[in-house]
Amino acid sequence: MACTIALTGITYNCTDLGIGGIVRLSIANKINFDAACAVSTATRVVTTAAVVTGVGDFTFNLKDGFSAFAEVKTVNADGTSSTVPTITVEFPKMTAAKITELNRIATPGAELVAFVETAAGTFHAVGADYGLYASTVDLASGTSRSEKNRIQLTLTGEENGLSYSIDDLADFNTIIG
Repeated sequence: MACTIALTGITYNCTDLGIGGIVRLSIANKINFDAACAVSTATRVVTTAAVVTGVGDFTFNLKDGFSAFAEVKTVNADGTSSTVPTITVEFPKMTAAKITELNRIATPGAELVAFVETAAGTFHAVGADYGLYASTVDLASGTSRSEKNRIQLTLTGEENGLSYSIDDLADFNTIIG
């Protein structure tokens, strides 16, 4: 049975069954990304991958918590558009180290760039136009033994377009050092 569908520039193959979630999230100050990397606004690709200083790296176990990366691009009748990226992640167990780091990230006025590796094996630089901010840090102890003791972080922003793609794992690893 044939399964390949081709649209202009978009193909779908039966083996393209990506799973959801984020495998790795790295966060840096936008100014550090701007100093190290170059992007193409036309193709939305990171064209020069270089080490970004001050990167904080977070990894996830998809069975213990949740993580999600979503973008919504809205095109208006008046010719304007906006893109709102949202990254939501959960860290199990409230520890002093996690609370300290997340409190530092959630600083008003901070402009952050997030580097996302999805469970489907795609790589993205999110917030490269105007930066992301930590919109919420939510801590909960749980009310019973069946509920999690966890921290949830939500990063959001407003960009010119969808996130910038990073070509491959080698470039992703170069960027996050």
